Amino acid sequence: MRLALIAFTALTCATPALAAPAAVATPTGDWETSSEGGLCRMQRAFEAGGQPHLLILEQNAPDRAVGIALAGPSLAAFRPEAPLRVTFAEGHAGFDKKARIEPNSQFGHVAVLEGVWLEKGTPQRDGNRSHIDPAAAESVDRIAVAQGSGGVSFATGALGDAAKALNACTAQIMRSWGLDPEVQYGLQRSAAPADQERFMTQMRNAYARPAQRTLQQGTIDFVVFTDAAGKATDCRMLVATGYEDLDKAMCATAMKERFRPALGPDGQATASYWRLRTGLRVAFQG
Repeated sequence: MRLALIAFTALTCATPALAAPAAVATPTGDWETSSEGGLCRMQRAFEAGGQPHLLILEQNAPDRAVGIALAGPSLAAFRPEAPLRVTFAEGHAGFDKKARIEPNSQFGHVAVLEGVWLEKGTPQRDGNRSHIDPAAAESVDRIAVAQGSGGVSFATGALGDAAKALNACTAQIMRSWGLDPEVQYGLQRSAAPADQERFMTQMRNAYARPAQRTLQQGTIDFVVFTDAAGKATDCRMLVATGYEDLDKAMCATAMKERFRPALGPDGQATASYWRLRTGLRVAFQG
């Protein structure tokens, strides 16, 4: 008899590896900005070895982390089961991160990295997550990915302006939520579950029943709004799973939990939000 094992998979990891990018992609155009459908996106065309490549930075909510999509034939040798080594500057030790790697009809292959902080140090999990740090983004001069002895380096130059453009876009999202971006940018402490371990256990339990029934897998991405007392006031799916019962179960469970309220610039508790973005999967054990 096989038992279903429910697992939540973190989207970011940082472990050492040795690899050096082999190809360099240089810009062939300026950054293009779009904000359709609540998705803030910066994209730029590149070229490597005479072939077109594309780099995309995007966010669907205010956050310090960004999603990065890299496309081009230089990614053809990457294996989806192994992590990519990501670096942001010459001499940057970088970090390992799993990517979604898929064939693409226009560019050959695409690699998607979710939840990346544009910092040359190890990606962090704490701190104010309401916006990208422009100073950290300004210190980036490339986005390079490698695996084994191959890879590609997108010669982006400093990303401070791109970070500011994304921040301006996500500030509009924040305002649509009824939150003041300047207050959120100045938080001394972000909102978070009062009991993180209990919260994740409750999330696993909420996921287990519908997942075992339909073998649902993928990424869950939602935001919980909190008041100054730490009470959840609303929940919104940022990326729908495609299974309405699962979306409702996850949000309903989150709404029952208590949160540690955010502290504003003056040190007083204030309304804010907390985001959960994580991988979900059902594994089987014989």
